[in-house]
Amino acid sequence: MASPKTKEELIVAMADSYIKLNEQISKMTSEELNAQFQFASDPKKCGARWIYDRCARDLLIHLHEWQVLMREFVGNIRNGQQRDYLPDEYRKNYHEMDRMLVEKHQKTSFGKAQELLEETHKEMIQLVQSFTQEELFTKGFYKCTYTTTMAAYFASVTTSPYGQAVKLLKTHLKNLKDK
Repeated sequence: MASPKTKEELIVAMADSYIKLNEQISKMTSEELNAQFQFASDPKKCGARWIYDRCARDLLIHLHEWQVLMREFVGNIRNGQQRDYLPDEYRKNYHEMDRMLVEKHQKTSFGKAQELLEETHKEMIQLVQSFTQEELFTKGFYKCTYTTTMAAYFASVTTSPYGQAVKLLKTHLKNLKDK
């Protein structure tokens, strides 16, 4: 799918990729969803962004927490505080932040992780709707987005990782079946 060029295309892409993620989840049994990933901590198999995700719950929590960061990023912009997306302490080592985000939710159930992601996904749609076309698609419109667009930031916490999550879940299923 080509990168969205309008606010409407971005919203459709976000919704479609979220639906695909949920469709993949609905194809899986409770046992499959709760089983440990066999590729966890191997960046060659799962990608560096996901090495701390050990099961489907962790994957959803990871998506949710990055969307929480996006919500805070937008809040800072709207409050006149144009700070970087990542908190200062993690700008040079966001993998440590990823680890902490997943670790803090080890007692969160898969069902609760789904609820949390549903909430932040809806927030992401609402936030995109609150921006103008120009704000979303003009590179560097906000000083803190540097040479990219707000739309790219939204895609980086929704459409792109949703697609990656679907691939990881499919790989997980294949690994379970190959056992």
